[in-house]
Amino acid sequence: MVSRLFYPRMAAENLRKNKSFYLPYLLSGILVVSLYYMLSAIKIMVVESGMKGARSMGTILQASVPICAFMALVILFYANSFVMKRRKREFGLYSILGMEKRHISLVMLWEVLYTAVLSMVLGIICGALFSQLMFLLFSKAAHFTVQLAFQIPVGPIWWTFVLFAVIFGLVLLYDIVSVFRSDPIMLLHSDKTGEREPKARWFLAGAGALFLAGGYGLALSVKSAQEAVGIFFLAVLLVVLATYCLFIAGSIAMLKLLRKNGRFYYKPSNFISVSGMIYRMKQNAVGLATICILSTAVLVTLSSCFSLFLGEEDILESRFPREVQVTCMDTKNPRPLLDQAAEEHAARYGFSIKNEIGYSMVNFAIAYTEKGLNLFPKGSADYNYIGLLSCITKEYYEEYTGESISLQEGEAAVYSTYEQPLDAAIQIGETSFSVAKTLDAIDASLEYNQMGLENRMLVILPSLDDLEKIVADYNRNNPDPEMFGEKYLQYYYYFDVEGEGDREAYYNTMRDAFNERVDRLSIVDNIDDARQDFYGMYGSLLFVGIFLVLMFMIATVLIIYYKQITEGFDDNKRFHIMKNVGMSNSEIRKTIQKQVLMVFFLPLGLAFLHTAVAFPVLCKVLIAFNLYNTGLFFLCTLATAVVFALVYFIVYQITAHAYYRIVQS
Repeated sequence: MVSRLFYPRMAAENLRKNKSFYLPYLLSGILVVSLYYMLSAIKIMVVESGMKGARSMGTILQASVPICAFMALVILFYANSFVMKRRKREFGLYSILGMEKRHISLVMLWEVLYTAVLSMVLGIICGALFSQLMFLLFSKAAHFTVQLAFQIPVGPIWWTFVLFAVIFGLVLLYDIVSVFRSDPIMLLHSDKTGEREPKARWFLAGAGALFLAGGYGLALSVKSAQEAVGIFFLAVLLVVLATYCLFIAGSIAMLKLLRKNGRFYYKPSNFISVSGMIYRMKQNAVGLATICILSTAVLVTLSSCFSLFLGEEDILESRFPREVQVTCMDTKNPRPLLDQAAEEHAARYGFSIKNEIGYSMVNFAIAYTEKGLNLFPKGSADYNYIGLLSCITKEYYEEYTGESISLQEGEAAVYSTYEQPLDAAIQIGETSFSVAKTLDAIDASLEYNQMGLENRMLVILPSLDDLEKIVADYNRNNPDPEMFGEKYLQYYYYFDVEGEGDREAYYNTMRDAFNERVDRLSIVDNIDDARQDFYGMYGSLLFVGIFLVLMFMIATVLIIYYKQITEGFDDNKRFHIMKNVGMSNSEIRKTIQKQVLMVFFLPLGLAFLHTAVAFPVLCKVLIAFNLYNTGLFFLCTLATAVVFALVYFIVYQITAHAYYRIVQS
């Protein structure tokens, strides 16, 4: 009779004997459990902290939790599938020696149970210990001051336990089904399967090339920020498909073409390298493609999040030329009333105002087509050219910027970001203006008032009467008032605040103060609250981005490690064969190293290429977040690429050590 402790002991012994496989699996499990718990716990801490904008930040964090859970599922399933693949021969031997499949399943049950319990217990403990530190870092990134008190939210512990119990349950189910569907003899000889030379699948390779051309073409053809947001995900899908097709079929097809080239192939080093690479690519194509996709995801995610976070002050400076912004809709100059309201309210709280500026402006959604400006863009034909037209008077422009512009009646000065060259005259509604001057640049805050669109046009007109006529023409000729709405002149009023009073109380009551004096008030905002909102939102995005990058990195390192281990066992046989045919150890090592380096760094090179091609479309996507600083994004992308390449090389060095130890054993 078999002892009840037989299967638990056997499972423990199996884990000990296969520690080179199970240890990375266990470490990955602990890390993903810890990351998931920390993300869930920090979401609770943010919501309960009472900090301004906590609800929106909690929403961003909550949206990332399912992504984190999915990545955990993928990572654990991959690690488990590798371990199962390497142990097939062992399971086949158990069957030959008389163990029934249900007994093997019991051993697996205990192995998964040990791994699950250790992963969840140690992961939750690590998560609980470090969640407070991560919350502190989060509040620092979001520019919030919080009272640090050690707490362990109970809810995330329960959610984490349930989620990973389900994941490990699915892993166990997969393992048991695999055993019951297997043939013991086939399991025993599993290490010899797949030794046939792979076929060159030209159709799949051609499809990969077409997918890549399509994805790159879409990314490079994007002309506007509006278009970029919709096209970006389609381009990503095509590039992902292309990457898998090219690694699975394209690489083998290319190597077989090289083999047909006699001058290249029939050289000792090339002969061995090409032959070995064909089998390497067959075995590792999916893993290499996945490494490439994950590496690209790391580069894009990290560079974008850091750019948004570091570019916040640039966005704030362009949005707020002064500390306070007030906007109202009025066809008459409301400046005296705004000045009075601002001075009276400031005096109540011991402040004074200074540096007041203001201007009237009218904004139109337009499509700039070959036929000219269309103030009522409707339909897909105009969508790709959609942008914003802003009109301001010469007087206000000169007062606001300090620049002098000479304009006669019927003339205009124009600033445009459209690619199309400006005509000699510009038609706005029923009125035509001759273009007397083109501007190469305008004040950053005027650009911000154009809603962060990539396609922008600012027209400076001689008088306020011109603006009022344009507005009247627009409202009279509006073909669809419900869709396009009624148009009004908007007055933008900015000022700084000076004094030592209670700013929070001052800002909280400011809108009511302006409402008492000014009709049709639309926006009352200040740079302090906006800064808090910006840092809260972009700090949350950066924090979530770092968590996702850590998940991507865990998956990448895991795939790299297991790939190296797999190739180590395969190359061990090749090492002895090459040694038996007369090759020296140095020659063998040089040949194998050449193959390993080529295979190892190929995904990284392609990831850099994907990122470089995606850079223009990513610039346009970031415009939707009001980030125009392309130089900052370039530096962040470059720094991310350098750091990631360094980490990638370190991982290679560590895993290569284990690889060469197996090869030469």
